[in-house]
Amino acid sequence: MVHKILKSKKLKKYIIIGKRWFDKVNGNTYHSTTVIDVDTNEQVAYSGVVYGYGDSWKQTGYDELKKLGLVKEEDRFNHELNHKRFIYVDAGYHNKRDL
Repeated sequence: MVHKILKSKKLKKYIIIGKRWFDKVNGNTYHSTTVIDVDTNEQVAYSGVVYGYGDSWKQTGYDELKKLGLVKEEDRFNHELNHKRFIYVDAGYHNKRDL
């Protein structure tokens, strides 16, 4: 009988930090997202200023990782997997210059 030993691939973890800004003049909300690799403690992505309100900064962080080929589109709504590999930090509202 042959037994196969399966090596478990280490799950990459990322910190996704979202900062928001509200444009009082036009009534729009913008955000920026920074993504940090937990293992190396290095920034792997930055979105720049993007239109979007609420938790849309989380989606922007995922999109930045997808552009780099670090996550797959088909895993976008796999909440169990994403709960294990992403740490979300809502940095709240800031001045536009701080995004």
